[in-house]
Amino acid sequence: MRFNKKRRGFTLVEIMVVVTLIGFLAMLSVPVFKRIKLRAISSAFTSDTRTFSEAFQRYAQEKGSFPATVAAGVVPGGMEEYIDLNDWGKTTSLGGNFRWVSAQASDAQRGNYETGMIQVVGPTLSLEEMGLIDTWTDDGDVSDGNLIITGGGSLVVFNVEI
Repeated sequence: MRFNKKRRGFTLVEIMVVVTLIGFLAMLSVPVFKRIKLRAISSAFTSDTRTFSEAFQRYAQEKGSFPATVAAGVVPGGMEEYIDLNDWGKTTSLGGNFRWVSAQASDAQRGNYETGMIQVVGPTLSLEEMGLIDTWTDDGDVSDGNLIITGGGSLVVFNVEI
């Protein structure tokens, strides 16, 4: 006597349909995850620059001027009590290293004044990605404002003033 058994399992066509659907969903989700990651990078960068900016402003108010310009990754002299040395020396969320630049500036309203810049030297994000960060944190124009991106994305400048 012969019994008619039903075969259990999936056919090749069913498996291929499921794999195709999973691939399609993954393809749709990649840009969303990239944007979420970029938002996190932007938040970390904003937090770091605000913390450092406040530290440099406190230093300038207490000492009368900003510290001298230093090379990338080097903590400016006298800033040891104002910033966490590990935070300044680490690779930034944009890639590259922090650098402090002190400068003199002038304009018609204020006359001569001292300003400083927190720079990120050698960021690894694309210019497009940094443009999005500028849109979220500043004015959306990478050539002016508090956040300036120059050199085809090789230098990011965050302005600090007393």
